Amino acid sequence: MNVMMKRLGLWILVVIAMVACQNTYSVFCNKYLVSFSCNTSIAPFNSINTMGYFLTVRPTSTKDGYKVKRSDGTEQEYPYTEVQNRVFSFGLAGLIIGVPYFGDGGVYAYDLGCPNCDRSSVRLTVNDEGVASCTKCGSIYDLNNSGMPKAVSERPLYRYRTTRNGNMLMIHN
Repeated sequence: MNVMMKRLGLWILVVIAMVACQNTYSVFCNKYLVSFSCNTSIAPFNSINTMGYFLTVRPTSTKDGYKVKRSDGTEQEYPYTEVQNRVFSFGLAGLIIGVPYFGDGGVYAYDLGCPNCDRSSVRLTVNDEGVASCTKCGSIYDLNNSGMPKAVSERPLYRYRTTRNGNMLMIHN
């Protein structure tokens, strides 16, 4: 009976070790406040209706509006309305918005900040192939595959909830 108890104890330790060593992350991030909305029938947000195309959105340096950057590098600034000024929040460093090739067909929203560096000053660079990269730590993320890491980082991108009501897209947590 003593040998049987030792084996049972060993198996329990093995199971606990296996569960404790897994890197599991919540699908949606609640660590940073996000509240943003846009009309996906109006430029530049109408481009995110194309699978594999991603935009970045972040507040302007003067904090009186937001800046939208396309994957080809072109940027445009938009002033806040009075309501937007009170309610818009952009997470850690801004947002990456698009419809991934390998998703469920819905719009995905990721944080523009590198989760490996986890600082608002470290923003990812997004290319037209759906890849986000960090120049600080070298992490690379696949936007078309749920923001999964391809190099350096083991943690996927911070992802936020999206809700559509007709052409209106809301990003929130």
